[in-house]
Amino acid sequence: MIRSQAVGMLQAGSSQKFVSLKLGVNIRTVQRWWRLFKNDLTLENKGGRGRRSSISKVVKIVITKSIGKKRQSVRGLSKKLKLKGHSVSQSTVYRYLTKEKGVKSYKRQRQPLITEKNMAARLKFCKERVNWTANDWKNILFTDESPFELNHPPNRKMIVFGRETHWMSSSFRW
Repeated sequence: MIRSQAVGMLQAGSSQKFVSLKLGVNIRTVQRWWRLFKNDLTLENKGGRGRRSSISKVVKIVITKSIGKKRQSVRGLSKKLKLKGHSVSQSTVYRYLTKEKGVKSYKRQRQPLITEKNMAARLKFCKERVNWTANDWKNILFTDESPFELNHPPNRKMIVFGRETHWMSSSFRW
């Protein structure tokens, strides 16, 4: 598009310097395009330039199919491909997924391990309160597991056992 525009401007009588400034192209590029046009050669882009892809069609298919699978990591996918004889690095797999397929990466959130003791404690808690009414539940304070104490000291290191310190009220004594 821009090449044919440059050649058209040159045929109309514009100078090569003017064309290069107007189109924002280096003057040597404009000279090369004019020379190609005058010698009846094509102004089209030549194919085969640039770095070739290190990913084969088979690897692209395998990576694409892995997108919907759960617990699939770039590292694991790269290892699987290497075991099958395809030398593909983690960064290559990541680049293909993000640039070509538009997939965003995320860090999977770890799920907390629930032990037998935790399961038994939860079951016991639920069985004890299965018949509670709404009024019974009003007396419960649900938190994010932060400890709450009434009249607690602001800093536990300030506690002096056997004495009353300046931050303690007269009703709070050890």
